[in-house]
Amino acid sequence: MRGPVPRPAGRRPAPLAWLALVLLGVPAIAADSASHFAPFDGVKVHYESYGSGKEALVFIHGWTCDLTFWRGQAPVYRSRRSLLIDLPGHGQSDKPKVSYPMEFFARGIEAVLHDAGVEHAVLVGHSLGGPIAYSFIRLFPEQAKALVLVDATVSTVADKASYQAAQQEVYERRTQNLSGPAGERNFLATVSSMFSAKTPPSMRDMIRGKMLATPEYVRVAAVTSPSEVYPAPPGDMFDIPALAIQAAQKGTEERAALMRSIFPKLRLEKWIGSGHFLMMEDPARFNRSLVNFLAGLTRP
Repeated sequence: MRGPVPRPAGRRPAPLAWLALVLLGVPAIAADSASHFAPFDGVKVHYESYGSGKEALVFIHGWTCDLTFWRGQAPVYRSRRSLLIDLPGHGQSDKPKVSYPMEFFARGIEAVLHDAGVEHAVLVGHSLGGPIAYSFIRLFPEQAKALVLVDATVSTVADKASYQAAQQEVYERRTQNLSGPAGERNFLATVSSMFSAKTPPSMRDMIRGKMLATPEYVRVAAVTSPSEVYPAPPGDMFDIPALAIQAAQKGTEERAALMRSIFPKLRLEKWIGSGHFLMMEDPARFNRSLVNFLAGLTRP
């Protein structure tokens, strides 16, 4: 396996930026100097690495997003061993024209951990990043220390064959609905439905722009590629600490109860009035919840 791709030396932040970081008590690490690329199946997966050590907090973005959606969590990830990943097909990672099932993303995450020298991960998955994190846990259970689901749901199915047959029709409809000029309009309508009164206009514009930057073929393949590892059969259970931070909606409690059949230690935080991008809408609150959860992992 090839080693990390050499990167140019990072640029120093402007003096005022350094001062701001010092005043905030955040280590002054330029994003460029944190940037790395991991080799994976003939392509490169971009990630940012902070701190050192063999155990890391690993941030996994959602559908058609990128690692910059976690910038509000800088006080957390800059103060401990952390990895922020651009999933294959997203952000600065390579974007091959291939299928994008859950296991493809999960193995891309494992390639990043290997490249970064990380052996154990606390996985933080937003939206589609939740099922991707769960798929990683199924494939690499010995590497998963804990899980945080951010407005994400994971599930099991009793009859995988029947499920896959039904999903094929769903995938065909999704492909049609997300392709071409009409597909872009449908996609933007879906994105807009994820906002709340707490999502300011400037943030909405930024989110739309970044999600639209993901190629259409990736946008479609990420939600239409059949997976061999997700969803899992009933009885699939992982006894690791888990936290679900969810925007309160009808059925949130019921979905959390179902997820506890997979992660019995799962604790639910239900945020009333929040939208899908809750870690961006209220980063201070999110960071407090995340830090408290991490602190609990170190208690006897």
